[in-house]
Amino acid sequence: MPLQALLFLRDPEALRVTRQVFDSSNILCQVGTSPEQAIDLLNKRRFDAVVVDCDDLEGGKQVLSQLRSSPSSKRAMAFAIINGGTSVRQAFDIGANFVLDKPLTADRFTRTLRAAQGLMKREQRRYFRNTIETEAAVSLPDGKEMRGRILNLSEGGLAVKLPVKLEAATAVRVRFFLPGGLRIEAKAEITWNKENQGVGIRFMHMDAKMQRDLEQWLSHRFEAQNATHVNATTRSR
Repeated sequence: MPLQALLFLRDPEALRVTRQVFDSSNILCQVGTSPEQAIDLLNKRRFDAVVVDCDDLEGGKQVLSQLRSSPSSKRAMAFAIINGGTSVRQAFDIGANFVLDKPLTADRFTRTLRAAQGLMKREQRRYFRNTIETEAAVSLPDGKEMRGRILNLSEGGLAVKLPVKLEAATAVRVRFFLPGGLRIEAKAEITWNKENQGVGIRFMHMDAKMQRDLEQWLSHRFEAQNATHVNATTRSR
């Protein structure tokens, strides 16, 4: 799954540089056309990186400040582009992770992006939803157990199709086996019920070894899927 970036820029050179560097790193870009549209995108989609012109584009600071409260992209790496109107300290206070002065060069932006990519990929792995053909056993506080098909799995939880709806915040225990026979068990809680989308379960506590097993298994699946996408993208160029 490729990384995704939102650009809120108008400066032709800054836009050219960021697109060039992101493209060479197989990061997909979308350009926001107004503060309102950029904020709407941040609220509806998950972006791994956000690049904002704070000084030469009206609403830039607003987009950057709204990023950290967005439900989908609040953990994105934020790159603030400044041009004398905003200090480095102010940019960090607004919510930037990295601050770059104009004129923006490909060399400087490439070095900055390399410093950020490890964090971006780590966050992407945390949210990576892997489809898996197996069942989970879900135990309720009264001891009743039910089984259902897992719809997707991440480091933080899973979605499972159960025969009944469960109330949000209900404490449960969940147990399942990963392909290869690795057993995973965790204390968890119900987070949502959606029609035709099953039940969302968030892991609350898991044995340290099981946590490592799950993270490693998901990491291998993530890297394999990402490599497949990169190879396909390379062949299409």
